Amino acid sequence: MPRGRYAVLSRWRPRAAPFAGRLAHEMGGARFVCDLGDAIAREVWLTGYYEPPVTRAIWQLLRPGGTLVDAGANWGYFSLLGAACVGGEGRVLALEPDPRHFDRLQFNASMNGFANVTALPVAAGAQEGVAVLTGYADGADNRGVSRIVERAEGTHRYEVRCSTIDALTSSSARVDVVKIDVEGGEADVLAGMRAGLASARYAAVVLELHPDLLRARGVDPRECIGPLAAHGYRGWAIDLSPRAYRDATSTHAPLERVLRPVDTWHDTPWPHLLWLAPGEPAPSC
Repeated sequence: MPRGRYAVLSRWRPRAAPFAGRLAHEMGGARFVCDLGDAIAREVWLTGYYEPPVTRAIWQLLRPGGTLVDAGANWGYFSLLGAACVGGEGRVLALEPDPRHFDRLQFNASMNGFANVTALPVAAGAQEGVAVLTGYADGADNRGVSRIVERAEGTHRYEVRCSTIDALTSSSARVDVVKIDVEGGEADVLAGMRAGLASARYAAVVLELHPDLLRARGVDPRECIGPLAAHGYRGWAIDLSPRAYRDATSTHAPLERVLRPVDTWHDTPWPHLLWLAPGEPAPSC
């Protein structure tokens, strides 16, 4: 299956027992348990990548010995990618509160011998405490929709621990990348990063916004990202067009090729944004 034929992926619903797949060789080639009923795992098995422009951004922003925080890790695609990139001297902190994803995340890290991955069954939030998580439905194609809610809903409901990224990374003088994909909980996660944002301790933040879910919680998406700009972070929208997907799978493509002006995030229902701390070099050729 040539990379880029994502329309086929969206229509294909195979049934097969889980087996071992691999990330793209140029992205570390880590193995993972692949369930073809899961759209994310299916995409990675067929193409080697998930969201190639986002993958390219995170890969280029990490460095050997660096640190990645993966908030909303799912089964661990970005955690596995990061573990291969930062190496044994680096660190990956993977946060995944849905217990089904968490079990697979732990197994995938162990299968690759990634002792540099610390997986926690924790939701990133604004403060320490306990919250209610509603999980994805059994048999769902999109299993990346587990989220924190005010009231329990759906079949799979869990009480989960919450903590702040500030607290969980307090021993790290620098965090190279914080990746956030938390299905409408973005404002709470950023609120729990205030100290690190103020000190520019987080060199880069890769943020997936969910405008509709934010509005359902009474949060204006523009206000959600306000703390980043207020602390001097510079933003770009990550381009998810077919051209950007092609460019991102080229090992020679500069990060600049998959970025657009930050204000263009209004054009998509699930914007992916890159924010760089003051003093961090801007993406360039």
